[in-house]
Amino acid sequence: MNGKTGDVIPFSTFDNGGDLVETAFLMEGLLCARRYFDADSPEESTLRDVITSLWEDVEWDHYSRNDSGVLYWHWSPNFGWQMNFPLRGYNEGLIVYLLAIASPTHPVEASYWKSGWAGAGYKNGNTWYGYKLYVGPNLGGPLFFAHYSFMGFDPRDIKDEFANYYDQNHNHTMINRSWCVTNPFHYEGYGENCWGLTASDDPWGYLAHAPGAGTDNGTITPAAAIPSMPYTPTESLSALKHFYQQYGADLWGEYGFYDAFNPKEDWYADSYLAIDQGPIIDMIENYRSGLLWSSFMANPEIAPALAAIGFEPDITSTDGILSAEFSWSVYPTINHGELYITTGEDWSQKDVEVIFTDAYGRKLPFQTDVINQGLVKAHPTSQGAFTGWMWVTLIMQNKPVGSRAVWVQNY
Repeated sequence: MNGKTGDVIPFSTFDNGGDLVETAFLMEGLLCARRYFDADSPEESTLRDVITSLWEDVEWDHYSRNDSGVLYWHWSPNFGWQMNFPLRGYNEGLIVYLLAIASPTHPVEASYWKSGWAGAGYKNGNTWYGYKLYVGPNLGGPLFFAHYSFMGFDPRDIKDEFANYYDQNHNHTMINRSWCVTNPFHYEGYGENCWGLTASDDPWGYLAHAPGAGTDNGTITPAAAIPSMPYTPTESLSALKHFYQQYGADLWGEYGFYDAFNPKEDWYADSYLAIDQGPIIDMIENYRSGLLWSSFMANPEIAPALAAIGFEPDITSTDGILSAEFSWSVYPTINHGELYITTGEDWSQKDVEVIFTDAYGRKLPFQTDVINQGLVKAHPTSQGAFTGWMWVTLIMQNKPVGSRAVWVQNY
């Protein structure tokens, strides 16, 4: 889109109209902002109203092509459905179906998750380098699959019938890194701290770089390793430091890392791509504080959509990275308001707070009592008719450590 006039800049001859995937990325960010700017002021109230208006104007159902059971990526006022691209996973489009099902004004049925998003070739189940891919293409594909839909959507501790997407993204990242460490094509520079294949500029143009012949040409993209920081903090931080310390003279500029580099070709991009810069910033912040995750998930439309799709708490998943240095768990995951929080450490030696919220981000009246050094009992301080998901969030030294989802029935 022309930023000055609002006119469409065609991506290709027939792709000169609506793009449902890019629209979903925009709405993902706007819904984060709607919850973040929550002050009772005229300015922030107006901002929330404008965002709500934009959100409710999106005609997700139009892209079903008369309720076909699948959403389509493109529509043109001149060429209609000429692009004819049904949006099926697994790729970067998960957020499209979540928002389409969550829409308060133009929704599609929750069944579209299975018939459309997961409707063809979705499952995988194979293992590479010791890491299982639950869904998606062999070797995982470009790493942006693990980033774009998850800048707002928090995949921790929940699962649908196909995967826990936090585990999927962690394993996808580790396969991508392991490919670069193994370096089957013997490219210069690749190693344990220099890795990350995803879509970016390269010496020959632009390519969705990924493990495999034909998609790995020796180009490393900082927007692969760095946005995976919530899933692989040690490996991603080591890569970030290596990019800056080893290649910073050519790779670092006014706005951070340039888009990509190829040591074999002695090539360094001089470009910044917003769709690469955004995930770097957003996912670093999700690693630091979970800010975008908590803001997006607190929108009142999201939890009912997840429940309608069939998402449920997953106590068997990999611990969220934010809690990697402090092991803890909550049980029972289905309860009537009385639950226990266990840790392997003495709470009395740490500045720890527990916050209980419903699926809309509203605090619930709970009290905690320390039973012993590693066990805390929690119970409601008032009785009410509450049934639904509750999020137990651990705060240590005023920093969110992580959240656990439990189902509360009629406390």
